[in-house]
Amino acid sequence: MSNILLIASLIPFTLIFYLIIIKKWPAIKTMPLAWLITAIILLTLWKLSPTSVAASFIKGALLTIEILLIIIGAIWLLEIMKEKRKIEVIKNFLIKISPDKRIQAIIIVWLFGSLIEGVAGFGTPAAITAPLLVALGFTPITSVVLALIANSTPVSFGGAGTPILLGLGSLDFSREILNEVAKTTALLHLIGGLIIPLTIAFIVSKLQKQKFSEIIPFAIFSSLAFTIPYFLFAYLVGPELPSIAGSIIGLLIVGSAARKNILTPKTNIKTAKLLGKKTILSSVSPYIFLVIILSLSRAIPMIKNNLVNFSLNYQNILGTGISYAFNYFFTPSFYFLLAIIFTAIIFKTKPKEIKQTLSKTIHQLEKPALTLLFILALVQLFLISERNPLEIQGMPLLLAETAASLTGQFFIILSPFIGTFGAFIAGSNTVSNLLLGSFQASTAQALGISVILILALQTVGGAIGNMIAIHNIVAASATVKLHDKEGEIIRKTIKTCLLYALIVGIAGMILVKLT
Repeated sequence: MSNILLIASLIPFTLIFYLIIIKKWPAIKTMPLAWLITAIILLTLWKLSPTSVAASFIKGALLTIEILLIIIGAIWLLEIMKEKRKIEVIKNFLIKISPDKRIQAIIIVWLFGSLIEGVAGFGTPAAITAPLLVALGFTPITSVVLALIANSTPVSFGGAGTPILLGLGSLDFSREILNEVAKTTALLHLIGGLIIPLTIAFIVSKLQKQKFSEIIPFAIFSSLAFTIPYFLFAYLVGPELPSIAGSIIGLLIVGSAARKNILTPKTNIKTAKLLGKKTILSSVSPYIFLVIILSLSRAIPMIKNNLVNFSLNYQNILGTGISYAFNYFFTPSFYFLLAIIFTAIIFKTKPKEIKQTLSKTIHQLEKPALTLLFILALVQLFLISERNPLEIQGMPLLLAETAASLTGQFFIILSPFIGTFGAFIAGSNTVSNLLLGSFQASTAQALGISVILILALQTVGGAIGNMIAIHNIVAASATVKLHDKEGEIIRKTIKTCLLYALIVGIAGMILVKLT
């Protein structure tokens, strides 16, 4: 019987892999089918009641709404900024910081892209930065490759911490655990993220036929200018702000260094005249405002404790013991709404513009919303499989114990690759965490390894997987009118992807030895 249950537990993951990777089905078709087949398996082999399945679907739907509110807020703010041409101001400012193509690429895809990832997430940075590189003279395929490689380190805290807060938070991990996961995640990225600006600089140096060695100091400096404040904000505040704050601080530090030719190649020439400080400060003020109010809500205990007391609760859904709570004054979506109001006021946004940008935002999310619904519903099925009348192991625990018996302590190195695989299939760090987080945590428990470390490795791996995520590749390629080059792009990004995952896996092994 145990072998049958193990095979049955593998079916959902095998089906998703086969339909998306082999058959090239879109996730919007794959995930509903995967949910239905998983539900049938649990009803027949685990003897779950139809009521429990229905209750898990309801909780999945409520979580979907919570995530969508964050995504809507993030994208809506970005759309208003684009409508008022503030994103163009920011872009033009970044381009004029330095005429060196290597420096331009690092600032645009690594730092500016990280800011967009921090506030919006969900593949937005590559779609914005790739066309900008094309405008600077890079080829479309190089632009997409650079944008995808850069869109990795900030992704674990993208969308104001969505991959951790909701990707792992939806799996019923406490806020305390999520904060510890955020700290370890940032530390692993601090170590592994060093290769990203170096890789960007290497690719551009090769294309421009320039010496790579002369840009290495600036690339390392650019990495640390982002990842050090990124780590500090993860440690002091939590998952919401590392990518946002790290990128803003990094842009200020690296931008100033580039203007003053600090650590830049000696061949660098005089830079163009910059826009006025007031113009730039005004353009980025919505994001500065967002950073401030999010920081206050997380960093000051009295404010935080009062905010979390306000919640909508749905206890004991359909009498099954399954429950859901929504902290409406603590969720990042509330702070995006405040930032949108702030933006609308200072930029004198007309009601017509507000309506148009909201309509455009919602239109972008029609298909992703349905996909996300069935992904979250599927995750809830995995979770309730542990609560069955036969008192047998649920799907995640069965898979976890098998993985533990096959890999032992080497599972630590394998862990980030599992997260990467999840993002490759689903196109999202959040979804990778949702699909595989409980499996990874159960395996860690079975092996006696720190659950926090393994969840951090999963989250880091999910971020790294954005480089090869088919959904992101297609979206970024479309913005530069590049088609049918997915295979070539993956071949150019996968080496960096696998190296990054290996570095953090080894770092994870070292952390275990040190603790």
